[in-house]
Amino acid sequence: MVSWEGSAVGAELIIFDACEAAALDDGRIQLLRRSLGDQRCREILAEVVFHLTDRLTLLNAALDAGDGAEAGVLASRLAGLAEQVGLSKFARVARSLRDCLRAEDPVAVSAVAARLGRLAEDSLRGVMRHADPEAI
Repeated sequence: MVSWEGSAVGAELIIFDACEAAALDDGRIQLLRRSLGDQRCREILAEVVFHLTDRLTLLNAALDAGDGAEAGVLASRLAGLAEQVGLSKFARVARSLRDCLRAEDPVAVSAVAARLGRLAEDSLRGVMRHADPEAI
C-alpha cells in the first residue's frame, strides 16, 4: 500500500509498506502431502525452509561482498527450491535478481534484492504454517 501525505513545504511524501505478501500455491503442498504422506511432507517443508533461509543468508553475504557470480548462482538455487514448494512469486523474484546480476545493473540488483528480502519473510512463514503450525 502506498500513501501520499502533503508536507509543510509543498512536497509529497511517499510511504511504502515494508513487506510484501507471498503467493503460496497450496495445491503444490497438498500434492506433496498426498504423494509423501503428512509426516514426510512436513519434514520436506521444514528442510526446504532451512535451505531457503541458508541460501538467503549466503546470497546477502555474496551481494555485500560484490560477488555477482556467486549471488547469481544462489538466486537460481533459491528459485528452484521455492518452485518445489509452491512459492512461485518468490521464485520469480529470485530469477529476476539472477537476471539483473547477469546484466550487471547495480541499481536493479539493489531494488530486486530488497524486494526478495521483503517477500522472503512472508514466504517462509507461509511454508512453515504447513510444516509446523505450532512453530509460528
